[in-house]
Amino acid sequence: MPIKISAESLSAIKLGASDLSAANIGVTRIYPNDITVSYVAPTGQSLTYTTPATLVGSPGAAYTQTFTITGTSLQALSTGAFACSGLPAGLSAAITAGSGSGVGNTLTVTISGTFPNVSSLNTALTISGISIVTYVQYTINYDSGTISGSNLADNCTGGNSTNTLSYSVNVANAISVTTGSGTQTGYVPSFPQTVTYTLTSDVVSLTLIPETRFYFAGSTGCDICNLYADDQGANGTIQLSTTGNLTGGGTLYAGAASRSWYLSLTGGGTSSITSNVSAMYGQSNGLYFTSPAANTVQPASIGIGQNGYSPNNYGFFSQVCAKTFTASATNGVRVFFQNIQSNPPDNWASSQTIVYSGGNPFGNLIFDYNQAGAGTFDVTITCSSPVYATVTRTFNL
Repeated sequence: MPIKISAESLSAIKLGASDLSAANIGVTRIYPNDITVSYVAPTGQSLTYTTPATLVGSPGAAYTQTFTITGTSLQALSTGAFACSGLPAGLSAAITAGSGSGVGNTLTVTISGTFPNVSSLNTALTISGISIVTYVQYTINYDSGTISGSNLADNCTGGNSTNTLSYSVNVANAISVTTGSGTQTGYVPSFPQTVTYTLTSDVVSLTLIPETRFYFAGSTGCDICNLYADDQGANGTIQLSTTGNLTGGGTLYAGAASRSWYLSLTGGGTSSITSNVSAMYGQSNGLYFTSPAANTVQPASIGIGQNGYSPNNYGFFSQVCAKTFTASATNGVRVFFQNIQSNPPDNWASSQTIVYSGGNPFGNLIFDYNQAGAGTFDVTITCSSPVYATVTRTFNL
């Protein structure tokens, strides 16, 4: 077939080859062998997709393109078992950003590989396998300032401490949580969820006492049995009042530096927490060594004090309720509560635990060094119930 060669219509042509690699038509240069890959909007899983942009390139050349996937404002998307069908040969897709980043998140999908040998126009992709969790929004407004600074008196040791309080709410399995002054908003996947409302004190140093904590004043002053085991507060039993989808809150749990209540969140929307706590008092929940001094060589026994006040009808050594004490020693040293446990040496051990309400037992904690090593050893005294306190001192062998 004859070909008319004219400067106006066809200015360059390569003859004698099986293809036409380039030509100028007028002022436009064309590449007959370039591959075009274009798309329509992907579909699948009732999600929202952007359409990948159209790219043109040579067969076998590197190819990279992206598109995004979003759900509703209450859905959290993650990779799951992601799959993308409908891609041209030589291309694959993977989620490369955004997985598990909270509700209303956006996933980024990267298509990569090499341009196919033939064009693929209006390519239809189908997405499957994305993990979708639909959440419910909650807001909890909580009491964060009922207790005033004037009520933070240290009425067990005299004088005033300078502790300050902080308040917090924690909701199990919540994501995308934002917290302000006395309020928290977040999202949970199901109900019920455990809510922890906590008041926490900082630390103040006193003579002999490593830490000062706050507790709720009880009807018998500083007695930890009444304060914690019976949940007594300045105005009686410490309760929480709730509105909305919160239930519970009548039980107080004591920690080393905090007091927490556990509630149940049964639905979304706005709920509130208020308490009848009007006063807290500062004293040490801590135990401390009264004797012997640190680094004493092989002490025969030890002395433990509780905040430096007496008599023993308050605090750790009151006889109002039983406490759980554990004494332990390291480096082969063994201990024994004399006159409280049965007589040694049958039950010497590196750790001994007693439940005791007979006052201060620690003048009777004695030691056996027959199996001890060389150097130093540590003695640790812990009360684990009804409240927690622990103290450690190092001695020489």
